[in-house]
Amino acid sequence: MFKNILHSMADISIYGIISICIFFSFFTGMLIWAFLLKKNYLHHMSEVPLNSGEKDSTDTLNAKKL
Repeated sequence: MFKNILHSMADISIYGIISICIFFSFFTGMLIWAFLLKKNYLHHMSEVPLNSGEKDSTDTLNAKKL
């Protein structure tokens, strides 16, 4: 049933091409964003769960640098 519906629609293959292009551009964008992250930001974010709401002078210094 679905096979007949898809075959009757004209230019259905363009949707597959568009979806692959969207996926590829999103994946490439995320890779570029991940490589461009600053090490200070990554270090600060990796320690956030360990701080459990406690603030000290190093947290405010790191936050100002970000």
